[in-house]
Amino acid sequence: MLIKIKRLLVENEGYKTNVSLQEMYINSSNIISISNYTGAENFLLREKSELSQESFSLIKINEGDSTDNIIAFGTAEQIYSQLNTQHESRLLHD
Repeated sequence: MLIKIKRLLVENEGYKTNVSLQEMYINSSNIISISNYTGAENFLLREKSELSQESFSLIKINEGDSTDNIIAFGTAEQIYSQLNTQHESRLLHD
């Protein structure tokens, strides 16, 4: 099952860094872990981004022979509850 998240996207253009959120869908069965990630806060404060006061999570994704890390908008609890909500509604329709 796919879930929609907002990924923190950082584009370095040499003299300027653009920070934005990009919507993406990930397969929930490939998620290894979700944890709160405070590392983005210091970076976003240095960049004077309006996102510096927001919460972010680190999602570890299994890609077969490797693992990918995604910094996602929202707390680990918010993302986890989205997984549970979609899983429960799917069970009702099976």
